[in-house]
Amino acid sequence: MADEAKGLDATDLEIKKRQGNSLHIAVGVDGSQMSNLAMNTALGLFNSRRGDKFTVIHVSDSSKTYLSKHLQPSHLKNFYTDMAHGARVTAEWLCREKEEGRSTCECLTRLADRHAVDLLVLGSWGRKGEKIDMLGSVSSFSLRQAHASIAIVRSTGSAGLLGGGGGGGGVGLMGHVGGDGVHVAPRPARYLFATDGSHAAHLAFCFLVNYLMRPADRVTVVTVTGTDGASEAKLLSGYSDYMRKHKVTGDVSVKCIDRLSNTVPEGIVEAVADHGCDVLAVGISGYGRKKLGSVSTDISTRASCTTIIIKDSREVVCNRYSTAGMATLAGELTTAPAL
Repeated sequence: MADEAKGLDATDLEIKKRQGNSLHIAVGVDGSQMSNLAMNTALGLFNSRRGDKFTVIHVSDSSKTYLSKHLQPSHLKNFYTDMAHGARVTAEWLCREKEEGRSTCECLTRLADRHAVDLLVLGSWGRKGEKIDMLGSVSSFSLRQAHASIAIVRSTGSAGLLGGGGGGGGVGLMGHVGGDGVHVAPRPARYLFATDGSHAAHLAFCFLVNYLMRPADRVTVVTVTGTDGASEAKLLSGYSDYMRKHKVTGDVSVKCIDRLSNTVPEGIVEAVADHGCDVLAVGISGYGRKKLGSVSTDISTRASCTTIIIKDSREVVCNRYSTAGMATLAGELTTAPAL
């Protein structure tokens, strides 16, 4: 619909004005195989031509004296900065000791917030092993709390391992750096974007198109409904108009489900397989300290592919003020250690 396209165009201007030209991308690492995959994915999303900043974050714990040498901060710093250098990316190493009384999850999230990270990339599990039915505690907490949008990297999915190597000019999410440092040619990424027509969804879609997708990438916009899909088709026509206007490669699709036997999150996850997509992207709203929007929660735990949860950081701050109170937040800021 024309009105829907106008809404997306207005949101497009809003996100560009607020975000500016570049992103600050950070990746949380702990030396596990999954954090290495997360590092590759973060490198693939980095674009030096627009002035992106790249940070590798590690929360150390000196009480864990049993950790082997290759898991110590000094080794991890060399390993991950060399990995970034192989992808032609200059990485800042940010390592802090875990604060007393705070979990690794809290420390990681606070570091990302204090350093104004726009997109935080995490593995779905770390050294403790994979969680079958739920996210690892670090990525789960960060999904709820971080101001930044979150990319949760999985070890399984329709495309297998997601690689990096996009540092020099942004060659794409699906490329990677081989063991000898040679860049392996990427192929275009295939995104599935799930929308409900809300402003949060519009905001997330414009962020995806402007900052994460590459010219050769493709996106399928899907809305899932338990009705006949007529009104949803009108909604998607606005997305189609926007994509055509902005030369975004892709299509739109309505997925009708039986609400008695299927849920919206299940329908969205099924759509990933239906369209052969590598990455699932959704907007999120209505989340706070203890609760996420139900659809985004279910998607983040059900999806077997890499999932990008795109947030409106302003809403995070507003939610914290309304739930915790201004005095509590002021106390957090004044007592936080200098970083």
